[in-house]
Amino acid sequence: MIDANSLFKRLLTYYSNDYDVIRPYQLDDTIYDAYAAYSHFNCFEHAFIRSTLTLSKRDILRFRDQVTTIIEPWMVCAGESSPPQNHIYTYVTGVFISEKRIRDDVRRIIRRFRYYRGYGYYKSGYCQARIAAFDMETGSLIVSPAAKELMLEYQRVL
Repeated sequence: MIDANSLFKRLLTYYSNDYDVIRPYQLDDTIYDAYAAYSHFNCFEHAFIRSTLTLSKRDILRFRDQVTTIIEPWMVCAGESSPPQNHIYTYVTGVFISEKRIRDDVRRIIRRFRYYRGYGYYKSGYCQARIAAFDMETGSLIVSPAAKELMLEYQRVL
């Protein structure tokens, strides 16, 4: 079975093909192991990758707060009420690697995680956040409903 460090390297390889990767990346008081950004034809993606010994409820809630207070208002909308009119979509993905087993209450929070915001009756697109968490002890992948489409891609990385 693959270990957390090997998985992180595989994720970096996966993201570095099409994304600009910065490592490490500090967002507010959290240091992410890597940040990957992608833009193409007014479509944007931001991925924040963090490896921990044990993924906690606090980690997920902190990411949710960062999406609503920093990432969406400043990285997506650049301090304005909505992104530029030609904006189509922005995906914000939190990718977490937990070396120890992820507790059931944290799994539940991830599976119920939702963030979606449309701008100007969708004239300026939308922003959607999603979470994917790798449990290295059990070899499982837990994703939010919006990240279901990523599940196949991440399982290939595993």
